[in-house]
Amino acid sequence: MDFDECACSGKSLGRMLRPAVMGLLAGGPAHGYQLARRLGEMKMFAGQEPDHAGLYRALKQMEDEGLLTWAWDLADSGPARRVFALTPAGKACLGKWKKTLADYRDALAELLGLLNRHR
Repeated sequence: MDFDECACSGKSLGRMLRPAVMGLLAGGPAHGYQLARRLGEMKMFAGQEPDHAGLYRALKQMEDEGLLTWAWDLADSGPARRVFALTPAGKACLGKWKKTLADYRDALAELLGLLNRHR
């Protein structure tokens, strides 16, 4: 059996896009391109930038939900770009993500302990 497409390959980690974006924006506003580059540097994306269209869909959805906002960056050179930032609701959501992921980490540690006992 080829496990490359199986959930056991870890490919579902891309579903963590939203908390990863919010974590990056917690450090300050950023352009979509900056977010994509920084996400690509994270282990869960295995050195590959996420699909830009998917990233922008997620950003739009988070905006619609009131988790982030954007403003135009009208730099002296180049085209105008959107700069994304967390809203107060986004910061609160990020706090919930932190707790959820910490609980998940603890559950995974327990599961790994079980699996390691039965090598």
